[in-house]
Amino acid sequence: MFRVVLADDETIALEGLRTLTDWEELGFEICGACENGEEALAAVEECSPDLVITDIRMPGIDGLELIKRVRQLEMEQPVFVVLSGYSEFEYARTALRYGVRHYLLKPVMEEEWDKALAAISDELETRLKQKMQQNMLANRLLPVAIAHMLEGQRAEPEEEIAEQMDRLDEAVSGWTYIHVDGPKSSITEICRELAGSVGALFIDLPGDQAGIVVDSSARAAELARRVHAELSLSGNGGKGAVSIGPSVQSLRELPVSYMVAARAAARHFFYSEAGGPIDTATNARSEISYNLPSAVLTEELMSAVERVQEQKAWDKLQEMFRMFEQNRTAPEVVQMTSIDIMLKSIVLAQEFGGEAEQWSDSFEFFKSKPKSLAALEDTLLVVLNSCMEYIRQHKERGSEHPLIRVEYFLKDNYSKALTVKEIAEHFYINPVYLGQAFIKKNGISILEYIHNLRIEQAKKRLAETSETVRNIAENVGYVHYHHFLREFEKRTALKPVAYRNQTRAEG
Repeated sequence: MFRVVLADDETIALEGLRTLTDWEELGFEICGACENGEEALAAVEECSPDLVITDIRMPGIDGLELIKRVRQLEMEQPVFVVLSGYSEFEYARTALRYGVRHYLLKPVMEEEWDKALAAISDELETRLKQKMQQNMLANRLLPVAIAHMLEGQRAEPEEEIAEQMDRLDEAVSGWTYIHVDGPKSSITEICRELAGSVGALFIDLPGDQAGIVVDSSARAAELARRVHAELSLSGNGGKGAVSIGPSVQSLRELPVSYMVAARAAARHFFYSEAGGPIDTATNARSEISYNLPSAVLTEELMSAVERVQEQKAWDKLQEMFRMFEQNRTAPEVVQMTSIDIMLKSIVLAQEFGGEAEQWSDSFEFFKSKPKSLAALEDTLLVVLNSCMEYIRQHKERGSEHPLIRVEYFLKDNYSKALTVKEIAEHFYINPVYLGQAFIKKNGISILEYIHNLRIEQAKKRLAETSETVRNIAENVGYVHYHHFLREFEKRTALKPVAYRNQTRAEG
């Protein structure tokens, strides 16, 4: 609120000044209504008003003397409005020499009064912004403190900076953050220069990013367009993005605006969209999906890779990435999905005897921040082609899948006392990897697979022979009879004798 002091020795005129305008609606607060110059001077010294409206002719200290004495005070000078009658033109000329630019004749007409107050309000707003901007630019600690807040290094600024933030918050209606993402050497120079030209605040951030803070009443969109245009002409091929965050009420809330703007800029850059800055408040294209691709699509892709169906694998990969583009899937989700597909490809290649080190370079690429949707797709295609080529060469050598050989081995040796470690050593496979790969392929562990083979053979013998149950248990590989009974009942829900009787009754 702008503070105003009224001065007129006529009580009726003074009351008229009070009621002629809805002061609060216009953003003014009356901090003094004085009937003479002495009272007005005291009120000015006490409340440091932004506006003083005074009659010229008053007893004691008249209006001109009041202006003269206020001009001598060490304070931010208020705007003066002088009221006078038609016969007091010489007084008015003196007032003009004191720097008074607003002069109204009594009786004041309502239309003229409203026009004058509107002009004064604009003048005070401009003065306030200039003061605020000067303060912002003068304090080098403020942008550093804001940068630390945006980086998450400090939730609350130090006391001195916090007090300055509070004063700045009171002076404006809100703040807007403009985020710039691009080559550091270019964006630093561009943002610093353009921020200084309009009295905004340049924020130097780590990495290839920078920011500009402006009060929300300023033309943030125009400033963002200027930054984008300068960045496009900087000789770096326009590689960068500019986004406008949502307006916030307090400088302490800037991290919210920063996060929204930075994410929008990153996605804009990721999807390589042409055009100017992104305004997150109005641009619906800034909305991002966090939905994962369907499990069916991923399974179809990996199945095509395992069967070396190149065209189908390429089609499925393309379908997945066009879906990412259409849905504007968040870059981090695309990156996570790409890593998952790559890991599945490595595991698949390992099943055919491959080594993970073959794809170490690609894996490092996926671990880094993705630069674009196209770059991720191209790199993933290289990985899948490499995996399919390895599987093709392996099959051409006439080798069967290692797990198939393991299954054949188990069918031939299920009645023996086997451990996963012994089986892995037989096929020169890491036991942990063998156990995990077998479960992935068959849905059950190796030991469960062996139990299934043993019980199936036991069921066959119970139905076709008259051997004792204990003898059958020993022949299929069980050392302990009770272990056999437990595994048999778990799979058939019947005791061996009951199973034999039921099978024969049905036969």
